[in-house]
Amino acid sequence: MENQKENKAVPFLLIAAGCILYMVSGGIRSSFGIIVQSLADRTGVSYADVSFAVAVGQLMYGVTQPVFGIVALKKSNGFVLVLGTLLMAAGLLLTTLAYSVFSLVVTIGLLFFTGTGAVCFGIIMGAISPVLGERRASAASGILNASSGIGGSLLSPLMQALQASLGVGKLLMILSVPVFVLVPICLWIANVSSSASPPKEESKAADIWETLKQALADPDYRRLMIGFGTCGFHMCIIQTHIYSQIVSYGIAESTASLAYTVFGLTGMAGSVLCGFLCQRLPIKNVLGSLYGIRAVMVAVFMLLLPKTVFTVFLFITVLGMTGDATVTPTSEIVSRRFGPESLGFLFGITFVGHQIGGFISSWLGGIFITQNGNYQTIWMLDIVLCTIAAIASYSIHKTISRK
Repeated sequence: MENQKENKAVPFLLIAAGCILYMVSGGIRSSFGIIVQSLADRTGVSYADVSFAVAVGQLMYGVTQPVFGIVALKKSNGFVLVLGTLLMAAGLLLTTLAYSVFSLVVTIGLLFFTGTGAVCFGIIMGAISPVLGERRASAASGILNASSGIGGSLLSPLMQALQASLGVGKLLMILSVPVFVLVPICLWIANVSSSASPPKEESKAADIWETLKQALADPDYRRLMIGFGTCGFHMCIIQTHIYSQIVSYGIAESTASLAYTVFGLTGMAGSVLCGFLCQRLPIKNVLGSLYGIRAVMVAVFMLLLPKTVFTVFLFITVLGMTGDATVTPTSEIVSRRFGPESLGFLFGITFVGHQIGGFISSWLGGIFITQNGNYQTIWMLDIVLCTIAAIASYSIHKTISRK
């Protein structure tokens, strides 16, 4: 009787464990902009150069996801999760010893963000899905996606408060503690998952490359990559620069840090609403509208509205509602075009494009801000790109859309 109760509890414990992993990994990564200026002050490295290190990290977060997907096929998802948590912890701790652009690129860009690429949505779902089964996995994916926003909402004010009272060096050391706690959680997930995972097939690696070749030859998949690359450009302006931008308007740092909380909470709401809309409207139109709303809101805020606490948080609210919401229609279109069995790998490839966009905006944003002293140029470029992404999304073949 006790064993039956224990077995019934395992799926729910797995979902909780997966959410904890994604909450910590995604929460720290999405709130990293809070410490960019402090790292520049502490190390003597310019804001633009610290932004470059973060930009490398954003790129690595995307590039490594399909790579870790292949490693997971060879080894296991649990193995990748353990490796990722160790890389994250090493990156945080070693950043306290970094005082040059090169060392920051290594510790932040190559270690910490590569670790978050391993502890990502696809790998976590790949680890827990075999135990959950198809029905539970569908529900768990929505909960898991929301957990990253919860992590950002909780961690951003805490990170700002600890940074203000203890300094960025001690903050990084403190953040490494919950990351180390993730290691035994990953080991437990790996142990439970291994008993339910099917045997590895040697032919899968060859199948993956054939699938990728077919996808890249598809115009609709290329349109998705244009859109998701723009999405990364847009999102990483927020993640890397929005905190410093809000402070530049004369708004208190403690208030500015709440922007990430609002962004995380509204991101969860937007994801749920987008899922509802995708069930009732053509999915490509939902996706195109998300990019279009971003372009309009950025233009209105940057060109027309006064920069007050109210307008800033109105801006953040709309950005949050359209933020993570693009994941649902993008992944659904990939799944319908190429099949759910190819979703993990091909969505990982689109995420490479997403993070290339993030690399460009994180780096260019730092350069433009250093040269011009304001955030106008990077946001104007964002308006142009979001408009292009909207047009590309509306142009996706109609047979993919849900009738």
